[in-house]
Amino acid sequence: MTLTRRVDSLLHHQLARWEEAARRLERRPSVAIASLPGAGGEELGRQVAERLGFACFGREIVDQIAERRGIPEEVLHGLDERVRSAVDRYFTDSFQEQRFTEDEFLKEVERFVVPLARRGSAVFVGRGTAFLLAREPALRVLAVAPLAVRRERFARERGLDAAHAGDALRAEDEARVAFIRHHFQERLDDAGAYDLSVNVASLGLEDAAASVVDVYRRRFVRR
Repeated sequence: MTLTRRVDSLLHHQLARWEEAARRLERRPSVAIASLPGAGGEELGRQVAERLGFACFGREIVDQIAERRGIPEEVLHGLDERVRSAVDRYFTDSFQEQRFTEDEFLKEVERFVVPLARRGSAVFVGRGTAFLLAREPALRVLAVAPLAVRRERFARERGLDAAHAGDALRAEDEARVAFIRHHFQERLDDAGAYDLSVNVASLGLEDAAASVVDVYRRRFVRR
């Protein structure tokens, strides 16, 4: 399935969810999940979305921006949740001779995410969405895991050996934390900035997802 068809299919199913919610006269707020690399945020988001019957938007957010702006997908995934130097905070696509700054990237994320979040029944993972939706009705979740667990998962996901995974993870941690600090003046790993923090490693993915869903239903679902 092509990038365009994949995102269009996801949005088509999301429209059906909204229509069903409208028939029930019930709007379900969204969930936004943040995590450091290797903590299992993407997997947690998929599990939560499946249990709630919501759509999950993670990588698809970046895919949609790449399609809209005509920017190669790999360029945006390189920029995704990273911070360039303080002197030169932009990316130049040498093939298209265009500059795409972090601020533009975040504005595109906001343009895609906020309207979806306001309609509800969606789970968003990463890309600053937990902070973009700070003023929207949503459950904001931080997924955490011990460093050793994150390093092992990160190495597996990136195809790295143990000798290189530690340094690569440290650099990725610093980049994500700096991205959130620069754009939102918050700490990505501060549990106090969220409604709920779950340890995916100690609880296990299934129980972590169940905990998020339980809190969501207690907070938002009418009995």
